[in-house]
Amino acid sequence: MKITEIKSPEFLQELSLKELRELAEEIRKFLIENVSKTGGHFSSNLGTVELTIALHYVFNKQNDKLIFDVGHQAYTHKILTGRAKDFPTLRKKDGLSGFLKYSESPYDVWEAGHSSTSISAAAGFLEAKAQGADIGEVVAVIGDGSIQNGLALSALNYLGSRKNQKVIIVLNDNNMSISKNVGGLAKFFDRVRLRKSYQFFRKLTPKFLANLKLALSSYMHGGNILSAIGFRYFGPIDGHDLKELIRFFRFAKNSDHSIIIHVNTQKGKGYKPAENDSLGSWHGTAPFDPETEMPLNPVPPGKISWSEGMGRLLLEEAKRDEEIIVLCPAMIHGSGLLRFQKEIPERLLDVGIAEEHSVVMASALALAGKKPVVSIYSTFLQRAYDQVSHDVARPSLHVVFLIDRAGIVGGDGSTHQGIFDIAFLSHLPNKAIAAPKDLNEASGLLHYALHEHEGPFAIRYPRASTEEIPTECPEIPFGSWEIVLPLKRVNVVTYGPVVPEFEREILKSGKEIGLVNARYIKPLDENVLRMLAGRKAIVYEEVVRQGSLGMMMLASAEKAGLAIDFEFNAVPDMYVEHGEVDKIKKDLGLAIKDILAKC
Repeated sequence: MKITEIKSPEFLQELSLKELRELAEEIRKFLIENVSKTGGHFSSNLGTVELTIALHYVFNKQNDKLIFDVGHQAYTHKILTGRAKDFPTLRKKDGLSGFLKYSESPYDVWEAGHSSTSISAAAGFLEAKAQGADIGEVVAVIGDGSIQNGLALSALNYLGSRKNQKVIIVLNDNNMSISKNVGGLAKFFDRVRLRKSYQFFRKLTPKFLANLKLALSSYMHGGNILSAIGFRYFGPIDGHDLKELIRFFRFAKNSDHSIIIHVNTQKGKGYKPAENDSLGSWHGTAPFDPETEMPLNPVPPGKISWSEGMGRLLLEEAKRDEEIIVLCPAMIHGSGLLRFQKEIPERLLDVGIAEEHSVVMASALALAGKKPVVSIYSTFLQRAYDQVSHDVARPSLHVVFLIDRAGIVGGDGSTHQGIFDIAFLSHLPNKAIAAPKDLNEASGLLHYALHEHEGPFAIRYPRASTEEIPTECPEIPFGSWEIVLPLKRVNVVTYGPVVPEFEREILKSGKEIGLVNARYIKPLDENVLRMLAGRKAIVYEEVVRQGSLGMMMLASAEKAGLAIDFEFNAVPDMYVEHGEVDKIKKDLGLAIKDILAKC
């Protein structure tokens, strides 16, 4: 059977073990061929091929709930459920999502993009089952990075006490989340992998293992915390051995007890560069040539990613000030901090997938006189909202937030668009928010945030490239805006890297249009706001309209009695799906040329 002809996983029952192994190799080749063309989550999917085949082979009833944590590692699941033919459209507008989607398939029973939700979801399905819902086996597949998050641990704790609700948890242990795992649980998993007793006992049958005395179980598992919570624990087993996977999954299916099956997989299996990657470089990729390993669309000469640029600026500041300590929740590579990690490792703390923890820890560092910087993606900062409010903004502590992937990010879709951070930060008292137009302006804002400001300060920037220009650390008065082009009857007010884009297009058009760089989103520049009285202000933002700069300007103008003719261009009240950034902007009415054409 051709991969693209697969309609549903039912055909797996007809295959021999040899044929299942051949299918796994064909799927792995298919993934390398297709993801190299489209980009997407790469190494995590190569590592879960056999695991996913075995899961669908054993848990094959229509009412079984197969829950993938995050969903980024479920490409094989998509293939087995009839979506292989759609892979050329992966992450493109109106194409196949890079995550699971309820709208794509009835087999996608849980939709997510953030980690550690699968076990809580399993608890919900189990409660519904207990109260009469037609639900079969409930299986949560979670990675060793995700299970360390407090949300997952809370769900484990809850289900450990629900003796009448059987859950099967598959712990996919590849010793990485995105890059190398950190923390005490990661070290525990390392010890379990290496323990010689496991290398012997893992060869025994699941039924025999289940009947071992508790003392022997304690010896094998080293006082396993997962067993102590209330689960029967098996593993680690080879996550690429289909025979062994099927054997243990069948045992779990027939058991009356909640079970955790710990499987070892190799992230990037089948593609050597990804197999050897410990930095997370192959976790998610842009389109690339699998022969040369080179990107098909490299960053142009003279340009640099915003992440890399901000990482360099932060490193320069940290070299001059030993009080600066950076916290990053499992995104060292993506946040452009590899050079920082190499040069000042003791002041870069990878806290794992633990956003809430990182913010609270930063609060205590600030109280102790340090200068903590939380480097985090916009979408993941949502997970720490309470801590930002309660532990940072409320006592007005000096914590700097570098918010990466702000704005429309494109292919990752509705779970990852960075369009909400201004809305959920702007209403917090004591919080300053800025968005630089280029790296030079960013250097001035970062220096001020670290050395002169006394409260919480957020600097947001997009997933994009920018000019690699000299950074002179200009002095930028707090709360000040820049009049880039002289004010006219019609003016554009915006912030971030679109400022130079608007400047180029306005000058090219020859139209009489003013341009304001509202680099401080909070506080507003009341002086420039008053200068806009009696004029038209076209406010452009790649964030949701509610809680945006435009709404703050409107409220401030009304309070001051300023007659400003506002036109708001922002994301409407919706979640933005995946696709190419330019196409998304066009659909949302945020194409710069289209806006200027109406002036």
